[in-house]
Amino acid sequence: MRANAVRHMMQRATSAVARAGGAVTEVVYPKRCAGCRSRGAWVCDDCVDQLNLFHGAVCEGCGIPVALLRCRCDVMAPGLAAIRSAGPFAAWLRDAVINFKYHDEWARADHLGRDLTRTVADMDDLDVLTPVPLHRSRLRERGYNQSALLANVVGDQLGLPVVDALLRTRSTKQQALLSAGDRAENVDGAFAIAPGFNVAGRRIVLIDDVITSGSTINACARILVDHGAATVRAATLARQL
Repeated sequence: MRANAVRHMMQRATSAVARAGGAVTEVVYPKRCAGCRSRGAWVCDDCVDQLNLFHGAVCEGCGIPVALLRCRCDVMAPGLAAIRSAGPFAAWLRDAVINFKYHDEWARADHLGRDLTRTVADMDDLDVLTPVPLHRSRLRERGYNQSALLANVVGDQLGLPVVDALLRTRSTKQQALLSAGDRAENVDGAFAIAPGFNVAGRRIVLIDDVITSGSTINACARILVDHGAATVRAATLARQL
């Protein structure tokens, strides 16, 4: 329990620093719309109207809107109960994720996290949120884990604990640079349960920024299921359709 408490305190401290840094960033670098790059908002009214976030009936498994007729339950890992996403990886949301993840616009976390919060709020019977981890080398290079920033926003909004239940045990190539066929192999065996954390009996929601092939979410879910998690679900900000 002591190790878990330390990790939790460090994670909250990191989130607080990021939010404080975000306030400074907004002064030095005013908000820019993810779509048209105009100043004043993270997404302007014109651009936000160009994308429909997911609403209405979705597949109970993969979470893709039923109306799209693109069910992906067949590629979900055994034991991964459900995936939910705020919207499609398209238009302003795609650009927001890319800027947030690769271009140091981590001040977007609060805005994007609110959209993800609405997605997680529709899930019942949750114990903890667990962000998909970065390898320490990637974390050192980027300076932050975008999934952890999102998880902390959701946790704060919903009063749910955020725990680093997983470790990335080896550095992997960026999934975005690989073909769908290579992504599963790239992350195979790349995750482990964090020392001192017991997932047995826990109802866990994995948090990530975007799901494309599902390989990363599947790899994380398998580890949690193998170690006795009661339920494993995933929530992402965006979904590649």
